Amino acid sequence: MNISHVLDIYKEKEEKNIIITDPDGKLLYTSKTMEQPADTVTALIAGADEDFEEQEFFDRDNDLYLNIRKTVIEDGGERYFCYSFTDVRDYALLIQEVSSYIKSITNMSEFQTSIMKKLSMSYDTFLPGLADYCGAKEVKMFIRKDGKVTVSTYVRELTRVSSDHEDKYRHYFSMERGTVSDGSLCILNTSIQGFDCVVIVSENGKSAAITPMDTSIHNVIRLFIENSILRDHIVYESEHDKLTGLYNKGKYMDLKNESFGRPETIAVYNFDVNNLKHINDNYGHEYGDALIIKAAKSIAAVTSENVLGFRMGGDEYVMVALNVTRDEAEEIRTRWSASLDRLNEEDREMFCAMACGLEFGSGNYDYDELYAAADKQMYENKKALKSNNITSHIVQQNISERK
Repeated sequence: MNISHVLDIYKEKEEKNIIITDPDGKLLYTSKTMEQPADTVTALIAGADEDFEEQEFFDRDNDLYLNIRKTVIEDGGERYFCYSFTDVRDYALLIQEVSSYIKSITNMSEFQTSIMKKLSMSYDTFLPGLADYCGAKEVKMFIRKDGKVTVSTYVRELTRVSSDHEDKYRHYFSMERGTVSDGSLCILNTSIQGFDCVVIVSENGKSAAITPMDTSIHNVIRLFIENSILRDHIVYESEHDKLTGLYNKGKYMDLKNESFGRPETIAVYNFDVNNLKHINDNYGHEYGDALIIKAAKSIAAVTSENVLGFRMGGDEYVMVALNVTRDEAEEIRTRWSASLDRLNEEDREMFCAMACGLEFGSGNYDYDELYAAADKQMYENKKALKSNNITSHIVQQNISERK
């Protein structure tokens, strides 16, 4: 058996990491330069298909990932199996990293696409997509403005809770991006259009995978929130009266056309400020505007998600309470009257008198008829106030009427 001759033929192609066996797998030769033990390589080959020419082998126990090429050489009627191998572990890890990076880019692109589709929606509607991207079971966003915090949470559905007390959430606003607290990773903490914004995701293993793309994700989320806040601001401006902050007549007409969602019960309140023209004519519109604002504040004090206040124009206001009982409707009017008394007590420079009419409907009611009835009651109340000399007026002694 002329192994030297066989080796000379094979060396024309390979110079290291070479082994040669006979057809029975008996080791005949190993090259001087071997990056792995020959018996380890032959053990891998023994489990391979007999006719393979090139194949990758993974040995988990020895942390090996080898590419092995086989060449069959016949010489003197004998067959010899010549193998050369290359350690491709680093290359495989590189491929894995590239694949992971491409997957991250793909996922981020999908996340960005989902974000772009929701640009016209509320600022927290991106949370489900973020949860999916991060593989997080829970995602939270905290929005703080003027001491008021709104918390949006996504687990299986999106929920939103507003709080007037920020102390409960103060520690979230002190988190830095990339830090972990109570098992949650902070991926955004910034100020946008005067709002403090924090976004955290539950750290359940996969969320750590966002780190390579955190800057991109941070920028995408920030852009989305900024756009949503600007959109909300535009919507707010279009729906609210600039002087009082109550809903405007346009918003009232939109909701009226939608029958206010057709609640089972409804209470309609019609308001009018007494003596506004006299205040405007004799003291100026500055005092007239102050009177309008005070009147609006008395209504705003009793509004809520189901009690809506509108300035219809001038000194006329409407309030609509949805799905309340008759007793609750009366109690709302009582609270409104108390809020007006309190405002007059706090600001004694100007006394605000308002007439109010209330009509309650349930079942198969006609809204326009309820409104007309409330308007009629308001005028009756206005006459009663006037007959009792209860009217809006300036009470500060050093303010004189215009001549």
